[in-house]
Amino acid sequence: MNQGSNGMFVRRAMTVLLSAGLTLALALAQDKPMRIGGNVMQANLITPVVKPIYPPEAKQKRVEGTVRLEVTIDKDGHVSQIAIVSGPAELTQSATDAVRQWSYKPTLLNGEPVEVQTTVDVNYTLSQ
Repeated sequence: MNQGSNGMFVRRAMTVLLSAGLTLALALAQDKPMRIGGNVMQANLITPVVKPIYPPEAKQKRVEGTVRLEVTIDKDGHVSQIAIVSGPAELTQSATDAVRQWSYKPTLLNGEPVEVQTTVDVNYTLSQ
């Protein structure tokens, strides 16, 4: 990498970092949950994870699919709110019942726990 492209890389990296910092600051100032990617929160999930129960009626009807949920996690790492984004209606209650029991390591910002929001996908396949 030559010096010109190295400088451009550093400028872009700083822009991304500043943008992320401003987003976090705005979220805190507005007392809104911070948006965290699903993969990041998956790593903070405390095991054992409560698995959803495949509803017998959905199994009988051979209903499969993914239930997508918007989940708010409080400062203590507990699921405080769940909104259904998409998925087969026969599976949404089972998914929300399971996810409501999940707990996470608290997310820290500057050493302080913060409320976060993430997307959770719960997959149902008949091979389960």
